[in-house]
Amino acid sequence: MTDICIQSLKDFPGNSDSKLLSEACKKVMVLEECKSVEGVPIYHYDHAGNDKTPKKILAFSLIHGDETHAGTVGRYWMERLEAIEPRNSWRVVPILNPDGVKKKTRYNANKIDLNRNFPTKDWDELAQKYWKLHAQSSPRRFPGEQSGSEPETKCALKHIEDYKPDFIISIHTPLNVLDFDGPKVPAPRFSYLPWKSLGHFPGSLGRYMWFERSVPVLTMELKNSLPKSNDPFETLQDLIGTLVKYDMK
Repeated sequence: MTDICIQSLKDFPGNSDSKLLSEACKKVMVLEECKSVEGVPIYHYDHAGNDKTPKKILAFSLIHGDETHAGTVGRYWMERLEAIEPRNSWRVVPILNPDGVKKKTRYNANKIDLNRNFPTKDWDELAQKYWKLHAQSSPRRFPGEQSGSEPETKCALKHIEDYKPDFIISIHTPLNVLDFDGPKVPAPRFSYLPWKSLGHFPGSLGRYMWFERSVPVLTMELKNSLPKSNDPFETLQDLIGTLVKYDMK
C-alpha cells in the first residue's frame, strides 16, 4: 500500500514533505470492508497518543471527490503526526472517495453524495424529501435509494465501529467555516476559519454521529484557496487536541 498511498497523495496542491509522507505511507492499512465502488482500497493512517488517557480522533477527508484541498489537509496531518508525539491518538482517512477524486466529482462512482448516505434514523422518511426540497433534486447531492448503501459509506461506518472515536473531523471545501455538531464548548481562537453552526440534515455524518450517538463532529470547511503555509492546519490540529479534552457528552 505504500506506493499507492504516496502516488495518491503526492500531487495534491500545497506544501508537502516527501520524506515524512513516505514514512507515513509505510504505515497505512486497509480495513477489510474498505474498497470503493470501483475496487480502489481506502487506506488509513494510525498514530497513538502519548497521554496517559489519550482521546481518539478520527479524521475523514475527501468525502467529496472534487474538494481537492481537503486532501491537502489530510496529507499534512499524516506528515505532521510522523514528526511529533501527539497527546491524542489519531486515525486519518485521507481519501474516503477515491473514485470521486479520480473523476473530479463530488459524488462517488454510483453518483451518490456520501454525506447524504449515512443511515440516520430519519433517512427513509426524510432523505429524499430533503434532497428535493432543499437541494432542488441536484444530482450532486443525491442521497441514494437506500441509507448506508455505498461501499465508501460502509467503510466510514466500519472505521467508526473499529476505532470508536471520541471526536470526528470531516474536512471539506469551500464554505470557510468550522461547523461544530457537539456540546456547547468555548469556541477556539482560530482566525483562519470562523466558528459557526451550519446545521445538519438526514444522512449527514454530523446528524448520524452527534445527534444520534453523542460523538462530536467538527466539519472543517476550507476556503477556496490554500494558505501560503500549512501553519493554519497545524494550529487547528493542536486546537482540536485541546478541544477534545472537554467533556463532550
